[in-house]
Amino acid sequence: MPSEKQDLRVQKTHKAIRTAFVELLQEKSFENIAVQQILDRALVNRNTFYKYYSGKSDLAGAMISELKAEYSYLIEKRKQIIDLNEFIEIILPLFYEKRRLILALWTIKTKRHHLWDDMFLMLKNHYIAKQQTQFPHKNLDYQGEMVAHLILKTLHYYFKQDLPVPIRQVWAELSEMVKAVQAA
Repeated sequence: MPSEKQDLRVQKTHKAIRTAFVELLQEKSFENIAVQQILDRALVNRNTFYKYYSGKSDLAGAMISELKAEYSYLIEKRKQIIDLNEFIEIILPLFYEKRRLILALWTIKTKRHHLWDDMFLMLKNHYIAKQQTQFPHKNLDYQGEMVAHLILKTLHYYFKQDLPVPIRQVWAELSEMVKAVQAA
């Protein structure tokens, strides 16, 4: 029983630290956040923080790694679901739940931490690999870049507005844009 209680305390501590960090990232840049600010907001002492993390970069790295692992898992799961719309309707609510975390972590751009770029490459490479099975001799780099940009920018746009992504509306608007550009 004490170990269960201890695990619960540890979980609460991690949650407090991570919540404080995300809130601070919403207010200021990663570079301008001091560990003491995280501690003050999380109501955690320095020894407790350093028991789990070597610094703010380690904290950011742990949070990014966990999110990337989940993201990678969902992209891999895409291989099991044939219908793209079905996949999107499964994955979007999962990302919407984590929108504040994702938006906050996307702001970190260091040599070590760059979630946006990592997610971009995962999407691009997944798209290219998937399409190469149908078009083995076609250079799909441009398409991969555009798909990754489109997906991430769409998520960013709606998450910043605190709105779920209306996927059917997005498809309709993309269609309208293509028609408008072709007509010009």
